[in-house]
Amino acid sequence: MAIPIIPRGDVPPEEIPAFFNFTTPPTNGGIKQVDPLTPTFTFARNLLVDFDLVLPDGGRVPMWIIEDSNAPDAPPPLPKDALRRNFPSPAIRIPQNALVRADVLCQGNTHTIHWHGIEPTPMNDGVGHTSFEVAGHFFYQFQPRDAGTYFYHCHKNTVLHFEMGLYGLLLVDPPDPANPSVPVTYPTGGPGFAARVNPAAVALTDHVIHYDVEAAWVPDSIDSRWHLLGHDAFMQISDPNDPVNPANFTQDGILNDFRPDIFVLTGIPRRINDPTPITAAENPVFGPLVAPTVGVGQTLLARVINADYIIQQFTLGIDAEVIAMDGRGLGIPPFHQYSRPFPLPAGTPFRLTSAMRWDLIVKPTTPGVYPVKIEFLNQITGRLLYTARTTITVV
Repeated sequence: MAIPIIPRGDVPPEEIPAFFNFTTPPTNGGIKQVDPLTPTFTFARNLLVDFDLVLPDGGRVPMWIIEDSNAPDAPPPLPKDALRRNFPSPAIRIPQNALVRADVLCQGNTHTIHWHGIEPTPMNDGVGHTSFEVAGHFFYQFQPRDAGTYFYHCHKNTVLHFEMGLYGLLLVDPPDPANPSVPVTYPTGGPGFAARVNPAAVALTDHVIHYDVEAAWVPDSIDSRWHLLGHDAFMQISDPNDPVNPANFTQDGILNDFRPDIFVLTGIPRRINDPTPITAAENPVFGPLVAPTVGVGQTLLARVINADYIIQQFTLGIDAEVIAMDGRGLGIPPFHQYSRPFPLPAGTPFRLTSAMRWDLIVKPTTPGVYPVKIEFLNQITGRLLYTARTTITVV
């Protein structure tokens, strides 16, 4: 059934070019930066790259990912390109306050990369409707001021491209307080430092906490019908002679009808009728991040992000502390009067909606295997669709 059209007022003639730019962004095929600066940190990413997500029963879901073209070959027995091509797309780690240059190559039509939560200039923010879409190649540049958990994703036909897998973790690492002048990134999985308010801090660089082990819980769900669609499915028709004609805007399609039948926790998938818990041994790349092992007296940092279109409810079977939300450490100056870290007792559920991120600290005192439960809830009715289960093992 066609979606009813809600009439909008007439657009003044002088606003039509701007309106058309928003509905149909221009392309940039490598135009020189208007404000080029010398970077202190560089990386490269390629998109769109085809990737098959393999299900436990051998089924495959066609995905698109963002490739890390500079990643080294993975050690055996991993496939050689396991660090270059994966879902979620390979994580990016950046030193806090680094001046970043991202060398982005786009293929299979135009794309962007949006650095979600970083807030650079419009030209570098990767939102095509307020700047441009990349046709071929572009150097993005930005400077992340706050250490924390972010993510990066394509912002072209965003609803579809994000669902297809064009996203990955973007982690901004604070310096080691013992040597704060040296930019550093930490190994994925730990050890490292994370932003956490320190009441005894003398300098801003003291607002950190050391962690021994790092976990990453990135739940997502998949509507397999969407994964048969093309690059520009259900986008508006762009007519420069009549950019505001409502007949050119999406009237049908399925991108307003999300029916997930596959559920994923940091790249490890399950069909809707498969309740099997996720273990570290199941996936050599992501398994230790999903089902971490930490020693008594050590510190676990768990990065949690809702990479989904539905509501997710998390319940840990062990005490934790929430130290950051959406890439901002709670209680850290200059906004320390507005927030502070807070305890999350074992068994206390919390909910995240799309793109929300929480950073949790766990300091176990007793050995054991502690459950982690993620419930996927329909975004409209609240109905439980699936429950993913994993563990924190304390030794």
